[in-house]
Amino acid sequence: MISVVVPTYNEAENIEELVKRLASVFRSDYEVIIVDDNSPDGTADAAKKLSATYPVRVVVRQTRLGLASAVVEGASVARGDVVVVMDADLQHPPELAPALAREAARGCLAVASRYVRGGRVEGWPITRRVVSRGAVLLARLLLPEARRVKDPVSGFFAYRRDCLSRVKPTGLYKILLDVLVQCKPECVVEIPFVFGKRTRGRSKLGRRHIFDYLRQLLALSKWRPVKFAAVGATGIGVALAVLHFLSWLPTLVSTAIAIEVSLTSNYILNRAWTFAERHTPILGGWAKYHLATAIGNSTNYLVTNALAFLGVWIYVAYLIGVAAGYVANYVFSELEVFK
Repeated sequence: MISVVVPTYNEAENIEELVKRLASVFRSDYEVIIVDDNSPDGTADAAKKLSATYPVRVVVRQTRLGLASAVVEGASVARGDVVVVMDADLQHPPELAPALAREAARGCLAVASRYVRGGRVEGWPITRRVVSRGAVLLARLLLPEARRVKDPVSGFFAYRRDCLSRVKPTGLYKILLDVLVQCKPECVVEIPFVFGKRTRGRSKLGRRHIFDYLRQLLALSKWRPVKFAAVGATGIGVALAVLHFLSWLPTLVSTAIAIEVSLTSNYILNRAWTFAERHTPILGGWAKYHLATAIGNSTNYLVTNALAFLGVWIYVAYLIGVAAGYVANYVFSELEVFK
């Protein structure tokens, strides 16, 4: 049996068409589980009426707890060994659900992807496209598990019920990231699809979703970017202490020693704390870390001077340069030094 889990909130206009289209492609040996967050528009009632004709089950939650926990709750009551997760707004074409289910039945995480060959998005303004691509880029940068997938923020996928029912959501919406990190699927298959225009109802994307997504990424990355910044701050203190104790040396010498000691202390702390699970070779990582900081310092220098040349107040330009250097250092450390 295939279980299709559909989290809903205010989707009464779409639920009948969704259920009928799923019935036309599955025909038998399937169920649709509607997990509704007590929608005021009567979504749950509309779904219950359909249960007289179609294999629909309805779970009503009394408060709005978010899509991710709704998926887990739906999977926990599913009867099928394979669970297909999709939205009710018809932007996820129900006709693709059987193909996802077949891949999941052979043990792979099957992801409907907008960003592989053959997939695309229709009707999005440029700002929405930039936000989506940025979300994908951040996920692939911060989470090694997400680098296996071109669309790690897709909400349309299928996998084994035993895994999905045990996932502990770290965010309100992007449950696929939790699946990738917590279930660690042995194989991932991406199937292209066209993310169509919403014809009825309203999109729920807002600032709350964006902030929750950023917090989720930090939680799943074990707060590595924050730890990396904290270690960098300690390096400033180390450098200042070295300069104080070596004040009797020529400035050129004491400065060089202070920089080297702070870089090495940063590397040791990052290896032992920020990237502790990576098991980086000591000497090889130490050499690469020097290269990473050189790239970051060069970025800082170029950005600061470019902004100053454009008329930005030098102190503001320097702060922006520091931020740019931090990003360069972190990206190189994440992808190369402690990979």
